[in-house]
Amino acid sequence: MAFAQPLFLLALLALAIPVIIHLFNFRKYKKIYFTNVKFIAEIKLETKKRSQLKHLLILLARLLAIACLVMVFAQPYIPSSISHKKIKGTQAISIYIDNSFSMEALSSGGSLLDVAKGKALEIAEACRPSDIFQLLTTDFEGRHQRFVSRDEFRTLVDEVKISPAVRSLSEVMKRQGDMFSNARNMNPVAYIISDFQRTTSGLRDLKADTAVSWFFVPVVSVKQNNLYIDSAWFDNPVLQPFQPVKLKVKIRNSSEERLEKIPLKLFINNIQKSVAGFAIDPESTTTVVLPFTNNAAGIQSGILSIIDYPVTWDDNYFFAYIIAPAVPVYCINGDSPNPYLDALFASDSSFIYRNGSDKQLDFSSFGQYTLIILNGVKEISSGLRQEITRFVTNGGNILIFPPDDADLAGYNDLFRIFNAPSITGKDTVKINVSDINTESLIFRDVFERNASGKIVLPENADLPKVTWHYILKSESKSATEDLMKLQNGQPFLTVTKAGKGQVFLSVVPLDDKSGTFPKNSIFVPTLLKIAILSVPLYPLCYSLSADNGIVIENDSLKNKEIFKIKKDGSDFEFIPEIRTNGSFKLLYPRDQIKEAGLYTIMEGTRVIQGAAFNYDRRESDLHCFTGDEVITMLKRSDLKYFAVLKGKQISIAKQIHDINQGTPLWKYFVLGVLAFLLTEIVLIKII
Repeated sequence: MAFAQPLFLLALLALAIPVIIHLFNFRKYKKIYFTNVKFIAEIKLETKKRSQLKHLLILLARLLAIACLVMVFAQPYIPSSISHKKIKGTQAISIYIDNSFSMEALSSGGSLLDVAKGKALEIAEACRPSDIFQLLTTDFEGRHQRFVSRDEFRTLVDEVKISPAVRSLSEVMKRQGDMFSNARNMNPVAYIISDFQRTTSGLRDLKADTAVSWFFVPVVSVKQNNLYIDSAWFDNPVLQPFQPVKLKVKIRNSSEERLEKIPLKLFINNIQKSVAGFAIDPESTTTVVLPFTNNAAGIQSGILSIIDYPVTWDDNYFFAYIIAPAVPVYCINGDSPNPYLDALFASDSSFIYRNGSDKQLDFSSFGQYTLIILNGVKEISSGLRQEITRFVTNGGNILIFPPDDADLAGYNDLFRIFNAPSITGKDTVKINVSDINTESLIFRDVFERNASGKIVLPENADLPKVTWHYILKSESKSATEDLMKLQNGQPFLTVTKAGKGQVFLSVVPLDDKSGTFPKNSIFVPTLLKIAILSVPLYPLCYSLSADNGIVIENDSLKNKEIFKIKKDGSDFEFIPEIRTNGSFKLLYPRDQIKEAGLYTIMEGTRVIQGAAFNYDRRESDLHCFTGDEVITMLKRSDLKYFAVLKGKQISIAKQIHDINQGTPLWKYFVLGVLAFLLTEIVLIKII
């Protein structure tokens, strides 16, 4: 028990007054003479004992009445058992309302958002009229970054709507803590009203101002069931016109029920391309494969669709991709053009193939190509080395066939930049290629798979032979992968990831003297896959909650107009923030996109590429922490003052009052005063 006005306890010294009066209360007795006092002596003895007991009871009643009266003025209360400090004086109150998509779930009192708004208003009504309020939502709107009166706070709460934004509790608490710097002379109090989703709340990693009093108010939905499209990807990242592809779709069932015969539809450019039915177990995922054929090159806009109720905002999954009409390849030759490369690329309309001499190079044109081939270039000049480094770092791929008289020092200088294997010498022993890395992207779909799904090379396969080869030495931390190996364990063809691009290196020149590789059946698929995979791979979609830039090619000769992002089928468009990164530009929407869907990126009136935006799928998992779990998590955090208001049997306002003021006891002591005064009257008048 504690006291709101402990100084009044000094008044308990007044208890000495009735005691003193009782001890010194000498009454004057009047003598009456009787002829026979035998019977009077017996009566006197009995009356004296009763009188002493009566006086003691009256004294006790008076003492208790005075003590109770003193306790009334001292205002005793039982402090709350919750870890929280008592708040006095004017308060600066920040109230966060979680208005993310998960708050659309239903509770017994309507949607969770409606319940949260009601609790926010209830909190405001429980506070003093002199307190000031700040409303905060997941949008972090500028108009909410100030303290307002209670009347204006009510208006702001009524305007809160569902938002696609996603915030962790640490982000919210940091924003609230920053706001209290504008109210330094007031007591900071923060309320967080949320469903406390397991996937987004971040309760395990809370970091906040320990001087602030934190109130956490969970709102609970009736059901936490949802079926949604989690993600999608192509089985083969390289897409070409009129070739069959497989789109893999990950479906998640966030419920306790098994679902069967659920249709999944695929639309490409507003035309239904495929449909598949699936079944999924409770609290699990499944992958559905949708085969289809791209009938044209250019920008492709896709929509995946399912039907689920009552959560419908994540039933559609948008994606966009580009099928390049032709792959640009630039071959830099040391001597004359290579007949095998010419035969492979020059006559194929899928490629834009250009030959050039290492003596007459146009470095400014490197950015127009996705693959550069160094064929028999004897020396790597400093200028060529610098431009190749820039080209690979910005996402280009390079394929190197060094000649038999190559300047190894110049080549090794280039390889060191990319942390690629260096050439240490020659091996003139004739040897065969014995191993192919069938799990690499280059050969993954070149060979057939057996019944177990593994790729097995045919027995006695006709693999390339070499008459000599360069010896490679890999760096200890090199990101190099061997694509083909010789019988002696030395690599025949390697690939090294460098920057945003890749470096492919052959240990022999591309000619008949060095081996049979250009005439072997593996030559064509190897070179074609290297060229096709050099096309930049852009994300199929972007998340509205992630501040990632949209990647587009940076063509300084063409990029003269203003870039715009326009929503398909709508008049909505805006100018994004633009940053240049080598051969790419990054366009940042900066929270200007509020709706999931398909968008078009334009430079002036020219269409550059498509982009798709989806709502954050973390909001689709409706599993939330319970009130008891929230308390357990908070006890493990660094928060000094916090309380969790569950609001089941007791109203939020009553809980706030009890936490701040404790359970008041003065009313019981008022009753005690009245009871003991009544007891005294009864003892005096009746007994």
